This record gives sequence, C-alpha cells and structure tokens, in this order.
Amino acid sequence: MASDPNRLNLDNVWSRIGWGTMAGLFIVFFLIGFFVLGRVQQNGPLLGSWAAFCRAVGLTANSEPASEPQPPRRTPTRIAWTPQILARVASGNEKHGAIVALTCAGCHGQHGVSSIALFPTLAGMNPEVIYKQLDDFRSNKRLWGGMNAIASVLSEQDSADVAAHFAHQPGGLLPVAGEGVPESGRSLRQHEPGVHLVFAGDPAREIPPCAACHGPDAQKLGAPPLRGQHPEYIEGQLAAFAQGMRQNDINEQMRVIAHELTPDEMHALALYYGKAVSHD
Repeated sequence: MASDPNRLNLDNVWSRIGWGTMAGLFIVFFLIGFFVLGRVQQNGPLLGSWAAFCRAVGLTANSEPASEPQPPRRTPTRIAWTPQILARVASGNEKHGAIVALTCAGCHGQHGVSSIALFPTLAGMNPEVIYKQLDDFRSNKRLWGGMNAIASVLSEQDSADVAAHFAHQPGGLLPVAGEGVPESGRSLRQHEPGVHLVFAGDPAREIPPCAACHGPDAQKLGAPPLRGQHPEYIEGQLAAFAQGMRQNDINEQMRVIAHELTPDEMHALALYYGKAVSHD
C-alpha cells in the first residue's frame, strides 16, 4: 500500500486532530506531573505551585543563601571510651597525682573526703569518672567556675595521675558490692521510693534502676559510685540534669531520667545513697 504524502500535512483535518490531541495530552500530563502530584508531600502540607515545579525538575525553591552559617553542633563530651583513652587513664601515677591533688584539698577535703556538701567526695571514685569530668571541665562541656579554671591548666596526664590518686584514697565512697536486690524485709514491695527507684526503677516512665549503673548492684563505665556521697550534692546534680543546666552526660541519659523524677524522688534517692545503707 502506498503511503499518503498528505497525512502529516496540517491542512489535513485528521492531522490537525492528531497533533492537537497529542499537544492537549502533553499539557494535561505536564500540569498533573509538575503542579498537581508535585505539590503532595508525605506527612506534610501541600507545596505551592513554584515549589512543586522546582521539586519536579530537581531544583530547590529556597532562595536563601546556601552558605548561611549554622550554629555548631554541641556534643556533651569529648570523651569516648576507646582503648587509647582507657590506657591513658590506667597509666595514672599516684605519686604525681598526690602533688596535683594539693590544689583540690580546699574544696574536696583532705585525701578527697569532702566535709562540705557543695563539693563531692572524690576518695574511692573510679579513675575513669574523675578523668572524664576533668576533661569536661577543661572543654567547658561542664561548667563550674573554679573547676573550669583549674582543669584548664592540667594536662591529660595530670588528669590521669590525680584520678589514680583519689581512686585509691580510703574513707570515701563505698565500693560497688554487686549485692543485687534487697533481701526479704527490705523488698521492693515496700513503699520507700528511694529503694524502689534504686533497685527497680520505674518501667512505666522508662526509668531504669539506678543500681544498674551507679551500684550497689552493678556499675557502668564512667558512672560514679554514689554510696557515701553527700545527699545535698546528689540532689543538686539531679536537679541540674533535669533542668538542663548540666549537659555532659553521654547520650543525654541522665537528663532524660532526671527530667522524669519528682523533687521528692530526687530527695529520696539522695538520702538513700547519702546514708550509704548496706543490705548485707
């Protein structure tokens, strides 16, 4: 069959109908694809026509300067428990640490046993805890006037040395005993909130037991032992975490937990640990 040379000629009625139909479909599909479907966002409001078109062609409708400075991301601490950090802490020299500790006695007491509730007892504290807190003070991740100034003049080795010194001083914090849940008579069925939070937490509020990190049941690396610490100091730090005034906890764990505690529960926890009660 011979082809019709006039079938693509616009003078042909059927050619005009065909081309018009194709043009109409193109316009309809263009509008649907670029301005109708392009406006839809999952879990968000509809976009404007210009934003939808830019999104469809892979451009941004944002006319703000791309190089606008952003605030730096804040990290709670510079410390990560790498083998290198742990080795540095373990290298602490107690004799040199005793010399460094001479500047600490005015606030933390002779041999690290504090007599002032505002300042924590350091004797018996884990060296990793002291090393981390000194680095947090040095980097201003934790703020406390005098401590920031003192930590700023200490080297990393000084911090390891003084941590080793205080960790081996007697008469301070009680060691974690791994004693587990209290025996009968002091069970979790009683209504003493401090004991319940220490050994059971509150699953309904996603509060883990304090003993899982701070003892006396177990201890997490970097978490200080608390038995024998000043109740006023413990209560003050819980309040500081709850209010966001203290922000040097890794993964915000203490801030999240403390925010769920009532003032009465903070007081009960402080009294429990401050009294250094033993369930032997």
